[in-house]
Parts: sequence; structure tokens; C-alpha cells
Amino acid sequence: MQDYFLSIKSLKVAYEQRGELVTALDSVDLSLSQGQRGVIIGPSGCGKSTLITVLAGLNSHYTGQVLIGGKPPASGGETALILQDFGLLPWKTVWDNVILGLKLRKKTAAEIKTTAETVLEKLGLSSLAKRHPTQLSGGQRQRVAIARALVLAPKLLLMDEPFSSLDALTREELQDFLLELWEETKLTTLLITHNIEEAVLLGQKIFIMSSSPGQIQQEVENRLAGATHLRGELQFLEMCSTLRSFLRGRVHDEASA
Repeated sequence: MQDYFLSIKSLKVAYEQRGELVTALDSVDLSLSQGQRGVIIGPSGCGKSTLITVLAGLNSHYTGQVLIGGKPPASGGETALILQDFGLLPWKTVWDNVILGLKLRKKTAAEIKTTAETVLEKLGLSSLAKRHPTQLSGGQRQRVAIARALVLAPKLLLMDEPFSSLDALTREELQDFLLELWEETKLTTLLITHNIEEAVLLGQKIFIMSSSPGQIQQEVENRLAGATHLRGELQFLEMCSTLRSFLRGRVHDEASA
């Protein structure tokens, strides 16, 4: 039996709202091998972000089994989370935003300097280190958010709609950048998106969630992941159409082949 780096079995998350118990996730099963890229798509309100908070160690109120590298999720551990709004502190410079997690982990000044300089150079941000987030473009701010995650050397990278607020060309540029970064690091990644084309481009495994309470209703092995040269080509568009059919509930047996 295969051992998965990320393993979720029978996950259920419920919370109280106005005196009633609301189930956000119900019987979720999901797994990723080490170094694999997974993408979650699904209708609004299906619990995608709730799932991410559990994996990030920010929500411990669940039942079922969640294991990352064989251990339960823990906030501030070996998992990094990148959010849609970048999560940068506007009063801090790029440098201070990037090293924040290292300082919280009480790394030495020498360790912080070496690690941050290496990551900023890798992401093409060295010349922007003294700027503040308001002085950056959306794409640059997202690169800073990615840098802040990478300096912590995570083993699992979680991304919740990371490119949704960007224009189309910047979004494509960062999608390509993320693929290049993955080729270099082979970092296990789980990304949430509403964009079907983005799911096809980035997800080696695509998980399609049902409406609330969220469940994984379909799992698709995607052979087109990473094929940036196929954007707009027939086979790429056919895979997008297949995912739309799954999302709309018109699931055809041959489509998952």
C-alpha cells in the first residue's frame, strides 16, 4: 500500500451558527504523494478554505484523520500558507515581511540574512527589499508572499486562491513561475482555485468538491499538468470541458479515463 505525504481520511468539520450546527466538510478523503502538486476546485461555499485552515494547523475542531508527513497538522510547523490577499504587513518593507517567520522561529541574525538573501535572489526580489508593499505591483506582492513562505523551508505549501486578484497576464506569469519553482524544489503543493484553466495547468491531481457540505466528489489524474505550451490547444480545452462537466454534475465515465 502506498504511503502518502498528505493523507486525509473521513474528515468532518462542523461549527455552530445562530444556534444551529452547520457541517462545512463531510467525509473528505484526499491524498498526495511527496513532491506532488494537487489542486482543489469546487463551488463557492463548499468548504475549500475550511480544509486549508485544517491543514495549516489553524483549525483543530474536526473529526477524522489528517496526517502531513505522518503527523497531525500544527500551526507554525512545516506547512506554509499563501493567501489571496497576500497577507503582507503594509508598514514593513519587503525584507521585514520576508524574514518575519524566521524571527518568530528565533533564527540567528546570520541565518536570517543568508536565508532571506538566497530566497529573494531566487525570486528576483533583491532590488525591491527596501520597498513597502504599496510600492509593488500585484505580481511582485505575490512573489513576496511566496518568498516569505519559502524562507521557512516548508514541506507542504498551501495556496488559497493566490492569483485570483491579478490581471490575466500577471496570473499566467506567476503560474509559469510557480511551475519553475516546483521543478527546482519538488515541494508538495496544494492549491485552491476557482479557475478551471489554472487547475488543468498546475494540478497533477485535481480534486473536485461538491456543494456544501463539501466532499471530494471526483479525483482526476491530470497528464497535462505543467504543459504551458498547450494553453489554448484542443486537448487542454477538452480537459477544461471535462472538469466543467464534473462541476456541473454531468459526469461521464469515459471522461475520467
